[in-house]
Amino acid sequence: MAVMIETRNLTYTYPAPEGETNPPALRDVSVQIEKGSFTVVLGHNGSGKSTFAKHLNAVLLPCGGAVYVDGMDTRDEKLLLEIRRRTGMVFQNPDNQIVANVVEEDVAFGPENLGVPTEEIRRRVDDALAAVGMEKFAHHAPHLLSGGQKQRIAIARVFLKNPPILILDEATSALDNESEILVGQSLEKLAHGRTTL
Repeated sequence: MAVMIETRNLTYTYPAPEGETNPPALRDVSVQIEKGSFTVVLGHNGSGKSTFAKHLNAVLLPCGGAVYVDGMDTRDEKLLLEIRRRTGMVFQNPDNQIVANVVEEDVAFGPENLGVPTEEIRRRVDDALAAVGMEKFAHHAPHLLSGGQKQRIAIARVFLKNPPILILDEATSALDNESEILVGQSLEKLAHGRTTL
């Protein structure tokens, strides 16, 4: 199997106030994640799970070591756009991902910025919302939706992007049981044939 994500001695320390130092959030983390695999990273609060996830689409860059996404070094600025095209990320808090005042506009934001033709965006948005069971909410304001509905909108954005790598940072935490099941079903559809973390 092809390796889609590889970290080699990944080390990261968050910046500290002047005159202070922080301990590393990640120290010498080396992993390989193969195409088609499902990988779960477990640990207590503050153990570095989110910090690790943010390195996999170059939201954060290593202080030491390296991260490779489909063979591309995340430290290479010229590859940043391509790395982010290949990695879809759903964060723990969907409110931090909302960028528009209407659900369908929020889902369409990414392809619009990439210059995808309007008719194609319309088709993709409709398909993505249907895939996560949110087509009835296309004209609603995202901030008025429940947490689970907002999370499904975040997943629809990733679904529309169709990335080969999907990174989830506690995407179902703090959701009620019904919302968690619906989000899980949406992710199963999205993850079919992809690498999921």
